Amino acid sequence: MSGNIVHRSHCGGTELVHEQPVDCSRNAMRGQATTEMLVLVGFALVFIIPIAFLFFSASNNELSKTSIMQAKATARTIADNAGEVYLQGPGARKHIVVNYPQGVINASASNGVVVLTLDSNGYRQDIVATTFANITGDLTGKRGAGLQTIKLVNNDDVVNITYQ
Repeated sequence: MSGNIVHRSHCGGTELVHEQPVDCSRNAMRGQATTEMLVLVGFALVFIIPIAFLFFSASNNELSKTSIMQAKATARTIADNAGEVYLQGPGARKHIVVNYPQGVINASASNGVVVLTLDSNGYRQDIVATTFANITGDLTGKRGAGLQTIKLVNNDDVVNITYQ
């Protein structure tokens, strides 16, 4: 370092020798701490964001499975109750309450088959339940998720299924 101006500083209790003056003020140290904190937060986000994405995609998949299982139970309940009303003979009637899951687009009942059309993660899926009873019904139209009251009436050995 011959010929150059030598600057001595005492930053943090240690004597340092530099060719240029060193700013050991409180603001300079705070700036370094802020930079280190930003780098640390950046590394933390690099790990947290993919883990959060995996968590939300897995929970969405489980929600879809739950909706499908609930739709199967609903279709089975309608079909079983239609068989019961059919066995009771002409004039029998019954009201049932079923729980539609999120995403039911349409429902139908005809020729011994109850079908719930479900929109699950952008894919349409038909959930089917069969019954020995001769059934017909008007369950068309998109219905909201939640409890639905359904009326089953046996008219001359044909069970008519409609919304209440």
